Amino acid sequence: SPVLNETQLAQIQVEEPQTAHLSTLFEISTGPEGLEAAVRRLCEEATLLVRSGKKILVLSDAIAHASPGSISAEYTYIPPLLAVGAVHHHLIREGLRMRTSLVVHTSQCWSTHHFACLLGYGANAICPYLALETVRHWWSSSKTQGLMERGKLPKTTLSGAQKNYCKAVEDGLLKILSKMGISL
Repeated sequence: SPVLNETQLAQIQVEEPQTAHLSTLFEISTGPEGLEAAVRRLCEEATLLVRSGKKILVLSDAIAHASPGSISAEYTYIPPLLAVGAVHHHLIREGLRMRTSLVVHTSQCWSTHHFACLLGYGANAICPYLALETVRHWWSSSKTQGLMERGKLPKTTLSGAQKNYCKAVEDGLLKILSKMGISL
């Protein structure tokens, strides 16, 4: 499945030591030219990492993987579609794309359309950390727990709720891909 949860992403990083994180954060004060420079920097970093033998590049807008600063009035992120598309095509031009996989670790992906677009732009896998966090909050809310206790919602575990979300995304992706003929 191209849909990863945080545990699966961490497991990949343990099993494949040739994994590198690239932050998509950049300083807002640099203006529109700053976005262009940030995309260029991201592509150049990706090239250097692939040439040094990295097999998996994780493009992340998470603050934990950020360089200086965090998302605030001073910092924002390169939109995930722009980041993955730019890196994907840059690596193709450099003749390096087949040497690495691109994983998008983003808060900006929650619907099947978002997943399909990221895959279409060159991502190999996506970890939608904010969507999974939202599922965790939904499951742990007293209202949801009450509905499950009264039988209004099927009882599920936290792990089951996250698996249901991922399964729903996978089913939606299959439907999108089959309509487009990509599944052939």
